[in-house]
Amino acid sequence: MGNDDLDTLMRVAAFEHLRMLGALYPHLTHKELAPGFMFRGERIPLMNPQRGIFKPRQMRLLLSIKTVFPRAGGRVWYDDQRHVHRQIFDADDRIDYAFMGQNPDAADNRCLREAFENRIPLIYFLGISLECYQAVFPSYIVDWDAGSLKANVAFGVAEHTAPGRPTAFDGLRSTRAGLRWPVPRIQSAASLQKSTARPPSHEN
Repeated sequence: MGNDDLDTLMRVAAFEHLRMLGALYPHLTHKELAPGFMFRGERIPLMNPQRGIFKPRQMRLLLSIKTVFPRAGGRVWYDDQRHVHRQIFDADDRIDYAFMGQNPDAADNRCLREAFENRIPLIYFLGISLECYQAVFPSYIVDWDAGSLKANVAFGVAEHTAPGRPTAFDGLRSTRAGLRWPVPRIQSAASLQKSTARPPSHEN
């Protein structure tokens, strides 16, 4: 079996694991996400707690990106921390995702570019409160711009796709209606923040 086929199978396993978690919990915290998911007897992480752009060592291409919810009075490290919730509330067709650092050729940013070029579905962990996330998938990198040091992310499903099986974004439907569904969870962020004791790591 080729690396691309293995990547797809691992991606499907990650999506299925998150669907299961989503049926059990209204939002996801470190407790639910830290164990990762199992694939052929091996534990695969879902995210890197210290970085926003994540490719497991077992995979050839990017699995997930995240934006943390900014801590009140804390430093905001990336522009998407300021704007992503407004963009979702405004039902923008795409949201911005800042590169890691200032070098577009850095390893993390190359992962974003490869996800764009290969048109792969991935997981977007949207911070809805301190260390609380909504997993939005499938998400797609639909633009990558070295000049602005930003990528664009769209949410949607590919047409003509077998249930549960991610594919390229040919025929991707990234609609305003699709972008609205995380909003009720975001609206509860204030109450969730009160129950979260630890500050977030500084990453995307």
